[in-house]
Amino acid sequence: MTKVLTDAVKEDKKTTELLVKNGLVFTGDGFQEMTIRIVDDKIAELIEGEAGPILETKENMIDASGCLVVPGFIDAHVHFNDPGRTEWEGIETGSRAAAMGGTTTIFDMPLNCSPSTINLENLLNKKEYLTSLSHIDYALWGGMTTTNLPNRQELAQMSEGVIAWKSFMSESGIDDFQHLSPEDLKQAMQAAKEHEKILALHAEWEQDIVKLSAINKEHPWRNERSAYLASRPISAEEKAVSYALELAAKYGTALHFVHISSPKVIGLIEEAKKSGVNVTVETCPHYLIFDEEDFLREGAILKCAPPLRPRKEVEGLWECIESGMIDTIGSDHSPCLYSMKETNSIWDAWGGIQGVQFTWLTMLDEALKRKIPLKQILPLGTSNVADRFRIAGRKGRISTGLDADLVFISLDETTVASKESFGFRNVYSPYEGRVFSTRVKKTMLRGKVIYDDQNGVTNEKMGVCL
Repeated sequence: MTKVLTDAVKEDKKTTELLVKNGLVFTGDGFQEMTIRIVDDKIAELIEGEAGPILETKENMIDASGCLVVPGFIDAHVHFNDPGRTEWEGIETGSRAAAMGGTTTIFDMPLNCSPSTINLENLLNKKEYLTSLSHIDYALWGGMTTTNLPNRQELAQMSEGVIAWKSFMSESGIDDFQHLSPEDLKQAMQAAKEHEKILALHAEWEQDIVKLSAINKEHPWRNERSAYLASRPISAEEKAVSYALELAAKYGTALHFVHISSPKVIGLIEEAKKSGVNVTVETCPHYLIFDEEDFLREGAILKCAPPLRPRKEVEGLWECIESGMIDTIGSDHSPCLYSMKETNSIWDAWGGIQGVQFTWLTMLDEALKRKIPLKQILPLGTSNVADRFRIAGRKGRISTGLDADLVFISLDETTVASKESFGFRNVYSPYEGRVFSTRVKKTMLRGKVIYDDQNGVTNEKMGVCL
């Protein structure tokens, strides 16, 4: 009886077929006019020139004329704060904003939700809570902290359900997500290696930050914004990265540095790569367009850690991108209530930037201005991320057999970042007022249009946990 019912369900399920025509499709090496044939939720065929004998109707064809068609972007670094701090963002609004910017997959960090994802119970509860809430696909990071590090058996269980591990080498700002001491980091490296999982690090040297923060708070008449910058120098980032690279080389751990802000530090990572260390590096759009002068002028809305750097560092990061030394771009979308930015002291303001909606508008806009080939930029948010985090069998490229996650981008239309256009919950962002030279026309997730610039984001929430 069970087999008969199963066969009946299979017969009732109709195969859907869709053609995406007339766009310039990103092949990895460049752009080519071709037809993408989608069957159900997968890319079934890439057809150069005319689609031939395939039956084409108004209902099964999407015209991508005038657009670049690129893989859905993968943002490996967001804080959507669900469950527990939905008033800061929530996956429903965070994924909406992401879809509007062409992102079809995110990896949600293990902190800023409450409780943090640092034990098996919290991980399972978070997975259950997020079901049917997201507009886009997602994976979850697991947190490795000084609190849970002794429980190696539970970490091994958690490793089956997380995309990778995340740890802090300095205070995280979240009480239940404790940072790792230098000795703890040795154990974390070994645990991640045992699980065959990547360990991602927020790399700033805690002892230096504590000392420099105390010194810079001693003089209340000093410009607080300048004092904050001085409390987290590049040298603290450099020291932490150097130490972590030594351990990764010793233990054979796969390492991923998040939000690196200085070309000097990226140079250290590049040297380690060449010596055989299994390491990759991410930077963020805010380190590529804003600088410390913007922070000094605008204040808490641009507060982050590591902080924004001088303009020469910004330009140096672009040189690193051009030379292929940066592997991925992540938004590090870290939202909060606006009241948490409106504090009397910069030291008390929440450190985090709302930007997931504008990551790839920013990157494409800057690449075009700087005459950097898009084939050099696009992998930083597509194939490079998929390859590093082992989801290349589903995501990251426009290729047969992969999920039909596509973004249609017009180079002939602009996007204005206005409050009215924001998709995230709390309508403020340092990107407000910027005019981008490109426009996301449509975003497709697994063969379905989930956003277009005329009708917005669909009500259907079809995102699944990878």
